[in-house]
Amino acid sequence: MKQFKINMLLALAVSASAAAFAVAAAQPATIKDGAYTVEQAEAGKELYERRCSSCHNADFYKTAFSNRNNQPLAYMFEEILVTMPADMPGSLMDQEYEQILAHILSITGFPAGDAPLDYNGGSMHTVNIVPPES
Repeated sequence: MKQFKINMLLALAVSASAAAFAVAAAQPATIKDGAYTVEQAEAGKELYERRCSSCHNADFYKTAFSNRNNQPLAYMFEEILVTMPADMPGSLMDQEYEQILAHILSITGFPAGDAPLDYNGGSMHTVNIVPPES
């Protein structure tokens, strides 16, 4: 009987650990986890300065990220894609918008990672926005 109780406790502990791991794995990644590459952000710098910075600075985007807390990054990308630049919305290539968004993440203090932003590849759909550190 004692061995049965030990086996049951062991099985319960393993089940609880597996459940905790599954919950942790189910949590979506956030922009604090490194959603773009350094190279991508560098490629977006000149585009951002030429097409965006006259109207939008880092503080603008810090507020924008705060207002979109827990939304997929894809939502913000889509908003930028269809509304910017204001004088010619949608006039850039998807890759250019990805580079600009990577640069925006960089200037607002979010870390780079190992994989680039890739809207068509789905990476932005699995990464959630969180507010930047103050």
